[in-house]
Amino acid sequence: MVESVVVDRSVAVALARASGERLGLADFERLRGEVSGSALRLEGLRRLMADEPALEERLAERILPSVVGHAEALARTGASLEVHAAGGPATTVVGRAAAAGWVGLMVLGALPGPPRGFPERDFALLLVSGWPAELAKLRAVLAYFDRIADGAPGGEIVIERRRLPARTAAEWVSDAAPLAPLVVDEAGFIEDAVDHLQVDFANAYLGGGVLTGGCVQEEIRFAVAPELLVGMLVSPRMEDDEAIVLRGCERFARTGGYAHSLRYDGLLDDGDAARRPADLVAIDALDHRRGDAALQLTEAAVLRELGKARCGFQRDAVARPVATGNWGCGAFGGDPAHKAVIQWLAASAEGRAVRYCTFGDQRLGDLAGFVRAARDRGLSVGGLFERLLARGALVGRGLYRLLLA
Repeated sequence: MVESVVVDRSVAVALARASGERLGLADFERLRGEVSGSALRLEGLRRLMADEPALEERLAERILPSVVGHAEALARTGASLEVHAAGGPATTVVGRAAAAGWVGLMVLGALPGPPRGFPERDFALLLVSGWPAELAKLRAVLAYFDRIADGAPGGEIVIERRRLPARTAAEWVSDAAPLAPLVVDEAGFIEDAVDHLQVDFANAYLGGGVLTGGCVQEEIRFAVAPELLVGMLVSPRMEDDEAIVLRGCERFARTGGYAHSLRYDGLLDDGDAARRPADLVAIDALDHRRGDAALQLTEAAVLRELGKARCGFQRDAVARPVATGNWGCGAFGGDPAHKAVIQWLAASAEGRAVRYCTFGDQRLGDLAGFVRAARDRGLSVGGLFERLLARGALVGRGLYRLLLA
């Protein structure tokens, strides 16, 4: 197992020669080729400049020098990052100035390739792609370097790997904790839920396909808050009883659309509350794309998802409400109502209220009415779990009615 991420001394020397200089696209291509060992024609940047004429000068005078400057400042110190090991708790604290340097090194392709079990860390595919959604992600990262060109923000980010052994069915049945409040938010977004623990619908490999063609919830979030990318350097693939919490990362850009329709909508305004550094928890749902989706209703699958969510929602001194939504219900094929109940149980077991962002998904049915009825009946976590296990196999539009029968 690789124990740390280290910057090669030759990278620091090459970056020092270019630091503080105006960088046209050809200059940046040459520099990136030198420090990465791979010459690429950066068509993504060319497409962005063609679509946004004023960007070419801003790239040369401000944004690309910002990328190089932050990377060089970090490389010059000889800094390294200790990586986490799967299967055990770990915490890494990184200054936000250092985080800017690590992200700059990723853009430049200047880090050693990821060891087995770690996500991709080179921006190469993002920089050469002409696909509009990829361009939107790239533009958001450039907005970050534009914002911090005059200096990185103060403070630290914290990357915490958590492990919490899963409960047995009997242990869940015996949980007498009351069901926590759950607010249904039909119009809001998870990332706008200030002072909440915001859920990242993660891939087992943190960051998912943010650098390799993915463009849904997790990938978009990592593009608009690039400090999150540092977590990819230290975090191996999550196991079933693990979650990753990232604290102190700020959003810098706005986007519209989703997946293939994603677009960059500009920098977040200075006064926008959504810019405040947030606490994010990455939990990966079971993937039912290559199997029978009905398997999600089995006891083993329910216990796995409950354990994963409970690990992510593990109570702490602050106990912020959880902001979540249809976790694992897009490409992974999860049933929205079923997953809503599972997350509510996990949050309730840890004493956390829930803000559930529905994104207008009609498959959820009357979630608010179900929550109200279950709490009015005084159901406990164990009582609702027992009903879910007994009747969840009949999941469908009538799930809530069955659970209350």
